[in-house]
Amino acid sequence: MAGQNNEEHPNTTELEAMAETVEAETDGRVTMEIFPNNQLGDYTLMYEEISQGTVDMGLISTPSHLDSRLEIQFLPYLFTTYEDVHEHFTLDSVLGEAMREIHSEQSIELLGFFAEGFGGIATNQPATDPADPTVGKDVVVRVPEIPITAQNTQDIGYNTVSMPYADVYQGLQTGAVDGWTGGHPLVNYLQFEDVINHYYQYNNNFEATHVLINQDTFEGLDEGDQQVLTDAGLQLTENSYTIAEDMEIEYRDKLAEEGIEVVEFSDEELEGLAEYSRETSWPTLDDPGQIELLEEVTDSMGVDY
Repeated sequence: MAGQNNEEHPNTTELEAMAETVEAETDGRVTMEIFPNNQLGDYTLMYEEISQGTVDMGLISTPSHLDSRLEIQFLPYLFTTYEDVHEHFTLDSVLGEAMREIHSEQSIELLGFFAEGFGGIATNQPATDPADPTVGKDVVVRVPEIPITAQNTQDIGYNTVSMPYADVYQGLQTGAVDGWTGGHPLVNYLQFEDVINHYYQYNNNFEATHVLINQDTFEGLDEGDQQVLTDAGLQLTENSYTIAEDMEIEYRDKLAEEGIEVVEFSDEELEGLAEYSRETSWPTLDDPGQIELLEEVTDSMGVDY
């Protein structure tokens, strides 16, 4: 089983707990050998390996190069609170069922999600009037090569530069960029706390990794063992939401202890940012598959699109 975080990361420790449960409840018929910290390769490669069956399982981010509809999970302000996530980002939700179908087309079974947390924007320069999306922030922010993320970051007032994630630290260090978007508090503390001075909890994206298993591998197990894996994936998913919410609080506090200004927004401010983004950024989507899926998901959530 491929993992992308180090041994101390919560999704690795939860994965180890899942492995213990699976081995115990299948009387040792199913064992999961975990390779954390990208030992088997990065998530793009691992997704393809799981699809081909050369790696059995993974708890990884999901690349969208094989199916652009997977980018919907990065849509800004699809969710704004953990209440939204608990209700609408589950395996049996419209979004979860769609994710199942998309993975299935790649010969992959989706067993669960691991909630990593809500992201924000971290900078080493103060943003002007950060709660008002109509005001220019006078900050240059690195964005990933996801068009809707770049568009929304611009729409809420930031100047943007596209840059690989591996180059972000050096970019902040050298001044090539003033900040970056997408990271939750834990990532900003562990990887960037010495090159940022401000963290804005925009909740502009919700990150979740996926528990995946090759379809032939899964179907090759007897039904009882399949059910054990299914139940263990559901339990990991449920545990992760509480862990993510607690970790956000803990690592925002740690950032503040390091002298970093941590800015949180009120429910009203977050809703205002969400409404503005949905009205301004969402209409720029031009991928028919993404648009169709977004219509289905927002209809199930009672959100106007």
